[in-house]
Amino acid sequence: MTAIREHPELRLPYALIPTNLAGAFTSPAPPTDFDPRTASASSLVKHGFLWRRPGKGDSPALRGAWERLIRHWRAEDYLIPRLEPQPGKTHVLRGAKRAEDGSFQSSNWAGATVPGTWTSAIGVWVVPTVSQPLIPQGTEGGWNSSSWVGLDGAYGSDDVLQAGVEQRVSANGGASYVAWFEWFAPIQPNSPPYVFQTNIANFPVRPGDTVFCSVQYVGGHTAGDVFFANFTTGQRFSITLAPPPLATFSGNSAEWIMEAPDGGLPTSSLPTFSPVVFTDAFCCDAHQMTGNPAVGDIWNVVGFGKTLTSVTVGDLTCIIEDPLATTVPDVFEMHVSYATHAVQTAHLVPEFFGTATNHSWISSQSPPAGTTVDPGSTVKMHLSNITPP
Repeated sequence: MTAIREHPELRLPYALIPTNLAGAFTSPAPPTDFDPRTASASSLVKHGFLWRRPGKGDSPALRGAWERLIRHWRAEDYLIPRLEPQPGKTHVLRGAKRAEDGSFQSSNWAGATVPGTWTSAIGVWVVPTVSQPLIPQGTEGGWNSSSWVGLDGAYGSDDVLQAGVEQRVSANGGASYVAWFEWFAPIQPNSPPYVFQTNIANFPVRPGDTVFCSVQYVGGHTAGDVFFANFTTGQRFSITLAPPPLATFSGNSAEWIMEAPDGGLPTSSLPTFSPVVFTDAFCCDAHQMTGNPAVGDIWNVVGFGKTLTSVTVGDLTCIIEDPLATTVPDVFEMHVSYATHAVQTAHLVPEFFGTATNHSWISSQSPPAGTTVDPGSTVKMHLSNITPP
């Protein structure tokens, strides 16, 4: 009840439990026998499932996303998030302009946006692997990116509710990954800390993890909600947020984005990244009508005089790729000559360790096969002259 007294504007049909951050609340942990497949509508809401359970008359997108979410459900995986604001770090669109082909360019957003009056946006994606690129680092040091789902911010509104994963490469080449959310609105003296990126310290994410995220306006447009699940680890949480001053709740856009944070260049520079593939990507309005990237606008990041991203969209999908990157081939057990050809064909530089003979073959390689790197990078290969098994 303390939370309700502190925020009487929140009109929500479920209990609020304060987190360690003022204005941010979670829902009661579900009992161990809680099953979203059979729970009542009121019980679903009570425990942070704010979607209505889809029926046969609902869109395949809604039904598919619901089935994918509950397929990974275990009550013991629900956590109380520990929140760590990052003052000054934001994810607001900068430098937007329309390109000659009708798509959009910006200094920091790549992906898809859909105009409308949306109340929720949903997406599933695999956390990309990032590495040090050939392009210069940003003034903040190193290279930085974030993959996320959001509401508002693309078509003239200056607020945005969003959540996703930061993928950073330090100046010495070390990569790090952290989940976060943000409800940005023009900064006021009484703005909550989460108008800036707010990390979830006890919700680990790693490259290759499959994550699910939804952002919603709830309680009759009196609050925001973030639901985040890591399908790989099983962990999940829900956060309800009191609105920051000047939040509009307009829902004029839904987004699926790979971004250079803090406005992009010169502050942040994109790392080399493996493709970001959003699936189950759709948005809903108050009447359960849906939109998806296939009918939206495409955005690309431009910097250093070139286009730094490549975006394609399809039904319920948005794919953001690094056009400057190449994939390390698998050369394990290849003869030296074949390995050399494979590496050079990928526009990479071979480097061998060991004595080469007519019988030499590759016993190990670095980086591993499938790694996304910049053209011109070196592939180190160790040789063996023992007949392979």
